Amino acid sequence: MKELPGHTLPTYSEESREDTLFHYTTANGLLGILRNNEIWSTAYYCTNDKSELSAGKGVLTPIFRSKTHQMIQEADPRVDIFRNRGVDILEYAEKFEQTIFGFTLHFFCVYITCFCKPSGNEDFLHGLLSQWRGYGVDGGYALQFSRKRLQERVAQTNKDRGLNYELQDVHYSPDNPLKDDVATHSDAFTSAYLEHLDMLANWNFDKEPVRNPIAGLPGGPLESLLDFLILTKSGHFGEEKECRLSVLEPVSSGSAVLPVDYFNRNGLIVPYTRTPLGFNVLDCVDWIVIGPGPRIENRFNSITQMVRKMGLKIKVRPSHIPFLRA
Repeated sequence: MKELPGHTLPTYSEESREDTLFHYTTANGLLGILRNNEIWSTAYYCTNDKSELSAGKGVLTPIFRSKTHQMIQEADPRVDIFRNRGVDILEYAEKFEQTIFGFTLHFFCVYITCFCKPSGNEDFLHGLLSQWRGYGVDGGYALQFSRKRLQERVAQTNKDRGLNYELQDVHYSPDNPLKDDVATHSDAFTSAYLEHLDMLANWNFDKEPVRNPIAGLPGGPLESLLDFLILTKSGHFGEEKECRLSVLEPVSSGSAVLPVDYFNRNGLIVPYTRTPLGFNVLDCVDWIVIGPGPRIENRFNSITQMVRKMGLKIKVRPSHIPFLRA
């Protein structure tokens, strides 16, 4: 690879590694980012992890179990009401967390852009082989972002546009600091649970609609729960060392801030949002890495030319990984 004209490598240091985030994409994805100075965030349920937003489930259930056992011990009248209906009140404790999740994801959708953090010199310089295998069907490309500058864009965009973008690291075990943050709001979740039980105990099944159980959870409690769910993944994906750019949007067209569009991915219609005008995605990109694959020299030359023609201050380098797709 050293014979490629204009081919250089960045200098590795712990400081540069900490400031680096890679976004892997295809040729079409790269062209879209470069031409439009934007990046897409797709609906959480369209990622390659079928357990998305479920790896952290179970965080609230112990709170509801504990309160229900207390009610049973104190002979709370609601216990007898449900028992007389042939219902064990503990069933509600086991199901209320899922009720909260269901209502939350009915009214809101999380849109996600995935980045990978390098763990050492090799994947900092040449990318992560598993990502090239997964996303580099055409050889692939990786945009190397400055995390610091990307975080600055997030903060400025939120301030200017009233949005709720977040850029945070993913955790690969439910036992993480975000779980502790959820626990600090246990009183609010307990109150929502008791209000739900009151509704069920006094519900006129013929005339009354089901009340929204998350109506009393705006702000801190719901935000902490969503952060925990969005940023907790299965440990099987730990090699990715993912950092996520996420934004939460109402599903209702009348209250959404960012427009939602759709594209076809092998028959799956994928909802997505674009970073808004003023975000200036390309100002956060330091390098484009050409993924290992056919005609790597030609792809290096074409991307180098494109970057120069566009007047972008982005450097280009090839990955040295000797990977050939079968």
